[in-house]
Amino acid sequence: MRLANRFSLVLACVFANCISLTVQSDDLLVTIGKETTRITSPLKPDGYPDYIAALNQQLRKDVTPKNNLAVGIWKITGPIELSDEIRPLFFNALGMDDQPVDGDYLVDFYNYYSEYLGQYDADAGISLDEFEQKQMQYVDAYDHAVNKIWSKETHPEVFDWREANLNHIQDILKAIESRDHYFNPYVLSPNKQADGEFVPELISILLPGVQRSRELARTLAIDAHYHLGLGDIDGAMANSIAIHKMGRLTAKGGTLVEGLVGIAISGIASSVDRKIIASSKISTEQLKEHLARLQSLPTMPSMVDKINITERYMYLDTTIAVAKYGPSALNITTGSAAKPNPIVKQVANLLSSSFIDWDKVMKNGNYWYDEFYRVGMIKDIPTRNRAYEELEQRLESVVEDSWEPATLVKKVLLSGKSLPELTSDQMSYVMVSLLLPALGAALSAEERALMTNEVSQVAISLELFHHANSRYPSNLAALKGTYIKGLPIDRFSGKGLQYSQTDKGYLLYSFGRDQKDNQGNTFTDSVPGDDISIRRER
Repeated sequence: MRLANRFSLVLACVFANCISLTVQSDDLLVTIGKETTRITSPLKPDGYPDYIAALNQQLRKDVTPKNNLAVGIWKITGPIELSDEIRPLFFNALGMDDQPVDGDYLVDFYNYYSEYLGQYDADAGISLDEFEQKQMQYVDAYDHAVNKIWSKETHPEVFDWREANLNHIQDILKAIESRDHYFNPYVLSPNKQADGEFVPELISILLPGVQRSRELARTLAIDAHYHLGLGDIDGAMANSIAIHKMGRLTAKGGTLVEGLVGIAISGIASSVDRKIIASSKISTEQLKEHLARLQSLPTMPSMVDKINITERYMYLDTTIAVAKYGPSALNITTGSAAKPNPIVKQVANLLSSSFIDWDKVMKNGNYWYDEFYRVGMIKDIPTRNRAYEELEQRLESVVEDSWEPATLVKKVLLSGKSLPELTSDQMSYVMVSLLLPALGAALSAEERALMTNEVSQVAISLELFHHANSRYPSNLAALKGTYIKGLPIDRFSGKGLQYSQTDKGYLLYSFGRDQKDNQGNTFTDSVPGDDISIRRER
């Protein structure tokens, strides 16, 4: 049931006659404690928890300007994504000097060629169609270089850009190699509450640099594919490991967005790995070296931890904002200040009424985040997925039941609960429904990234076997011990990986999120599936 319907039902049946009482007291509307606010310090001047400061304290542990990859990246890319008001605050929190807007920085491909092409000029002797075709030529060249092996001869426009930025590309590789931590601070704009419009702090933070990291990963992939075109396997392997490491470090950020970007970066690295593995020029020693490097990569930060900490804090911070400032604080999740969601207007009485026990709203929210964290910690994926589906159904059932008029009236009359208890329950269900992220999708993305890396490691061991025997094995058991320490379990099926010999090579795959055997088909195949597969043909 849509939230709009839930709101409409309860308002029509129960709260039509409630008197709105906006709280004007200077007293705190919630009790500071683990069961409610989760943290008891640091506190803001108004006495409420400072969740942004708390996260910054947690995330910067053991981080220094010298070991922080984020510092290295900002020095290479410049502050292009930072506004003038944010930049000094941001760099101060990083412990680094303010970076000038204009400087010798890496220029991404699109900006490089946008400047080269300039704006369309009808007097330049070229038609608009020809100009747009020229633009598409560069877009296509870039897409090819990100995903496939290329050379100066095949894509001169990409080569020119690479040459212009080669020193910066090398600086990126050095920064990743020498730095083992990652921290980008969460900083609010001083003008975030302009025009009297209150916005919950934590949920409104910007994440400058996150998408920049993904763009840098693409840059390193382009460079790796150039090395492969030259037959430089060592250069390509170095780039691949650098991308892998950057993905894992980026994923150390506290938010789900940072975690998902880290996973996406890991996927870029795995794509490079497949081309390295398939190269006819790779030696046995290089295969062994790459396998060892992949096995020694730092652990991918857990997505469920982000649910348990940062996403939970977002719920608690937003709840406090709603308690203090009323329904407008929800516009960031359901509408905008200029055009608020009608549901926000509709529940104004409920949100600001004396019938809300905000401690209970906080406690109820913590209960559901605890439950989702518990399910997320289940190691067996099929079991976890079933538990997750059951939990979602339970939450949905509770929410729908809560907003049914007849049920609500019955509860008022028969449950023994007071009206404040019931309305507080309802508010917590609304807030959880609005703010709880899609945990299942996030965990699935994480497991897919880890599984993809493990499939690549098995593929390397298959190549090692072929180098030694001039053939591929009849089964994966032949690899164990000699070519790989142990074979991974398919995270999605709970069984071993699927493997079969073909006329020219092999098919190796894991099930995907649907936990079905799609015969190795991925979403790009004519018969689409979501398996994680490597098809090798010699």
